[in-house]
Amino acid sequence: MHKPYTIIRAPNPSIMTGPGTNTIIVGGGLEGATVIDPAIEDVPYLDAILSEGAERGDIRRIFITHGHPDHIGGIAALRKRLGTHLVHVFAFSRHGTPGIDEEMPDGMECPAGDDTLLAIHTPGHRFDHLCFYLEKARILFAGDMMSGITTNVIAPPDGDMLEYLNSLKRRTRPRPNNSESTGQNRGVHRSPPAA
Repeated sequence: MHKPYTIIRAPNPSIMTGPGTNTIIVGGGLEGATVIDPAIEDVPYLDAILSEGAERGDIRRIFITHGHPDHIGGIAALRKRLGTHLVHVFAFSRHGTPGIDEEMPDGMECPAGDDTLLAIHTPGHRFDHLCFYLEKARILFAGDMMSGITTNVIAPPDGDMLEYLNSLKRRTRPRPNNSESTGQNRGVHRSPPAA
């Protein structure tokens, strides 16, 4: 069995994205794979996503952490290559991410191989921000809620500092030992084992 997820970094470095947007491919098997945040239309980058998805039973769905261009810029190109009617796109809000197939409420669950991916609404960076928690593996895909290289931008009117701080409090409550989190522009971080 594959590791629970793969990170493919988009070649879109900038002041806002750091070395590039992290795209996550998670799950597999009979339920197929989920792609989180297909960032840009770049052929070698999309080829890498498609290759990883094929190894996981093909890509069946696309999840979006939030509607900023560096997280949604590759949706149309990826869907076209996969067959638009075969892959649904999910995000928190159609207002935040036009062209999605289905809004994804806080608490929605989706199969991810032998695990479950849980959507968690974490507004602040942007009103429509979602994190995704791989429950059995205890891994949080945090999108732009966390950054490993700089301070996250919380810019009104879409961003709200109080909501951001409340989302951080909600996500930083003690997690079970050996849990991990991935944020934008950072690797995987594991909680230290209990003494």
